[in-house]
Amino acid sequence: MAAASLAAAQTSTPPDQFFDSNGVQIRYVEQGTGPAVVMLHGYTGSLDRHFIANGVFAAIAKDHRAIAMDLRAHGKSGKPHDPNAYGDELAKDVIRLLDHLKIQRAHIVGYSLGAMIAGRLVTINPERLSSVAFIGAHPRRELNDDDKKFIEDSLNEMESDLPFRSLAVAIQPTGTPLPSDDELRKMVAPLIAANDVKAFAAMWRGGAFLLTTDAALKAAKFPMIEIIGTLDPGVSEIEPLRKAHPQIKTLVLEGATHGGEQSVLRRPETITALRELWSGARSR
Repeated sequence: MAAASLAAAQTSTPPDQFFDSNGVQIRYVEQGTGPAVVMLHGYTGSLDRHFIANGVFAAIAKDHRAIAMDLRAHGKSGKPHDPNAYGDELAKDVIRLLDHLKIQRAHIVGYSLGAMIAGRLVTINPERLSSVAFIGAHPRRELNDDDKKFIEDSLNEMESDLPFRSLAVAIQPTGTPLPSDDELRKMVAPLIAANDVKAFAAMWRGGAFLLTTDAALKAAKFPMIEIIGTLDPGVSEIEPLRKAHPQIKTLVLEGATHGGEQSVLRRPETITALRELWSGARSR
């Protein structure tokens, strides 16, 4: 019921806008007035899927300048096939968007892959950030063995008859049985139809899991929070993050998943926590 009320707040999608980011066309939308909030979606997603459809964008636009962008290789943004077009370029697109809009500092809301990009921004451009929310993922301080396997498997799958297999398996709610290959094919069919597999292969070769540093997180002069569900496989990383960086607030939502109908993005507690974060940023 709560998720439905959040989605009900959604209005029509603002008109598409584009800007040139070092030779790649990046799509963005904006709506509302007030402090700027830039939203970064997850892998294989888009601003429509992860922020418009669930009402998050409209809720934020009520009292903020809400801005959402399609990451390169995603949505309606450019999809280069050159690995050199990725890596830190994914993070620099955010800064170039701020420059394009003449915004000096913004709140960053990163979901899943977007959270990792937000973490990288803490390292390379902290002076442009008012606050950071990591949703459904944590800032990557190192690539662990699971990360490396996911990247290797994703690259191999881009040339197989079952792209996105590792992704579909990785986001299964904790405790659920693994789908069969036939079930996986049905699950990933919309992703194959909606995305450029060659662009994603280039993205993984060029680097997509961007790293931040412990030093940068400790030196941050702005508030940060991680919000994740108890059914998200990544929830096991919360405790190590708390121990290493107690200054980063954490919110673990009971029964919330990474994606789907029970996604952490669809929970009203997420919007409440974001507003508290932004209020804290203004009081500093």
